[in-house]
Amino acid sequence: MARILVTAATGRVGSQLTRRLVDAGHDVLAVTSRPDRAGRIKEAGAAPVVADLQKPESLQQTLDGTDAVFLATPDHPKQDVMERALIAQFSAAGNPHVVKLSAQSAGLDPPVSFGAYHRRSEQALETSGLPYTILRPTFFQQSLLLFSGDVARKRKITAPVGNGRIAMVNVEDVAAAAAAVMANEDHFGRTYTLTGPSAHSFGDVVAQLSDRLGHTVGYSSPPAFAARIVLPFVTGMPRWQSSLVVDLLSALKAGAQETVSDDVEHLTGHPPRSIEAFLAEHLDTFRS
Repeated sequence: MARILVTAATGRVGSQLTRRLVDAGHDVLAVTSRPDRAGRIKEAGAAPVVADLQKPESLQQTLDGTDAVFLATPDHPKQDVMERALIAQFSAAGNPHVVKLSAQSAGLDPPVSFGAYHRRSEQALETSGLPYTILRPTFFQQSLLLFSGDVARKRKITAPVGNGRIAMVNVEDVAAAAAAVMANEDHFGRTYTLTGPSAHSFGDVVAQLSDRLGHTVGYSSPPAFAARIVLPFVTGMPRWQSSLVVDLLSALKAGAQETVSDDVEHLTGHPPRSIEAFLAEHLDTFRS
């Protein structure tokens, strides 16, 4: 069994990955920036590591003897700078296999939105001399839950995505794929695109919700310029972040994530979870 360091271990992917790695018998060091989450990590069977990812030297002692690292960081205006510094720290500490959580948008030509940051980090990893694997998921199915309040209160979803079809991926499948490649030399130097089994527009999503909820759910797609103005006010996002979100949604509108990949099934041995199954599982969230 391997000694594995998981960054962003209480995040959407990191928390599920930590659980899978512990269940598989690995020695898991789970990094969080919040001391109050250490108890949750211990309950999952991992060893908590409280560290600031913007200070890579804080991981120096923890990295000793580590076989693999899961590299994930939160959205940040200097995310690529942070990740490049972390990669340099990993390299200085030995030769761990680094599995980077990237984004499908990093593989576009040119990279789009958050993908531009991820692509610069990918390039640093590719030239680091470290064994690495890159995972590029599409739009998370779980991100649809951000619209659940509007569905419950207003019976409507508003997003500047037009009729763009998206092969949305389930976070559980991303975590399963990451667990499959961790400390596995068969995947060194490989890049995988993680998608769901089929592509759907937001119009398809509200049609399915309408059928399941028993009432009509509307869908409105405002122009990108209007979304740039409104989004910071309705979400509380800083403008740099909301602007990148609109850039991503505009790319989705143009079909940037409509292609389906078989990488999830190749890595995990099971088909990716469908959007139909996801909506059925979380229907009460959209209802209440």
